[in-house]
Amino acid sequence: MIYLDYAATSWPKPAACIRAMEEFLVDMGSNPSYSRHQRAIKGEEIINQARKDVGWVLGAKNPEHVIFTLNATSALNLAINGFLKPGNRIITSNFEHCSVARPLVLLAKKHGMKIERIGDPKTGVITEEDIHKSLEKEPANLFAVVHASNVTGTIQPIDQLVKAAHSHGCAVLLDTAQTAGVLPINADKWEIDFLAFSGHKHLLGPMGVGGLYIRDPEMLDPVVIGSTGYFDSDDNMPECLPNRYEAGTHNAPGIAALGATCRAIREKGIASIRKDHQDLTRRVIQAFGKIPNLKLYGPTDARKKVGVLSFNIEKLKPEDVGNRLDTRFDIMVRTGLCSAHWAHESLGTLPDGVVRASLGYFTKEEETDLLIEAVEMIASEAN
Repeated sequence: MIYLDYAATSWPKPAACIRAMEEFLVDMGSNPSYSRHQRAIKGEEIINQARKDVGWVLGAKNPEHVIFTLNATSALNLAINGFLKPGNRIITSNFEHCSVARPLVLLAKKHGMKIERIGDPKTGVITEEDIHKSLEKEPANLFAVVHASNVTGTIQPIDQLVKAAHSHGCAVLLDTAQTAGVLPINADKWEIDFLAFSGHKHLLGPMGVGGLYIRDPEMLDPVVIGSTGYFDSDDNMPECLPNRYEAGTHNAPGIAALGATCRAIREKGIASIRKDHQDLTRRVIQAFGKIPNLKLYGPTDARKKVGVLSFNIEKLKPEDVGNRLDTRFDIMVRTGLCSAHWAHESLGTLPDGVVRASLGYFTKEEETDLLIEAVEMIASEAN
């Protein structure tokens, strides 16, 4: 089996991930932050170490500002619902995931918030000029943007865009679901206000773990209210981090595993991971470019994208291509709209979407060669 669906989740999970989860479940037997016996204290130490490990990957020096959630979707909802107020204005791109698009649209319907999608309507790329033009026309409260599209892989020039937004007093929410663990990120240096991450994709952790980095907690109200195990005598959520945003029992085994995978990423080095990723992406782009009835979406320069390779073959529906790759060649990809319908409006790929092959940590060169051979064969049969 050839697994090329890393944009959905990474697989296989590293030994460090599985080992850390097993050790926590077998050896801890505790609810960190709630109980005060030895194992609960040890469990809390493991979670706090994981904050440091994740913080290193994100370029965030204050680990207590790394808030753990169930996934990137819940992290994005925390940022959007905890920051925005009725009547606020938001700028964003045409290539946002539903985890950003749907909360924004709901708030616009319920509370009269205004949403403007800026940037190149066909590629989703945003420039500093786009931001200045929009914010000079009318101020905005939040700029919500994906670091790299999960449909085209296009990477946004985040450090430049943040400076432009901040120059107008506009806060920034960055979605790193497709980049954390595979692209260098520097939340502190870029002065990102809110940064959402997924634990189960390129951070190689298990499902059920994600989080939000918060630069200034005074900007964000808690959304999920409940017990934190500390300060139980107060009816209000505590002011201190991370407790203010972490009500309820953690997915502690998952967080332990995420810390372990982030340490493995650090050991290999993100620059090394990025180079491997980029080399394989370039290899597929060059080969796909020689298939006459194949259309590849997004940049053809591997330096400008992550390893997301979305394409269509003339006369064939994406679902049909995906089924052939699966049943005939044992190659796992995703087809359809990939939870990003705005992007497909821009690309002109509604209603069927695309075939998406996405590369990751364990992808081998020979696997990309087999993908190329299989797609070539399927494309030749469509003529």
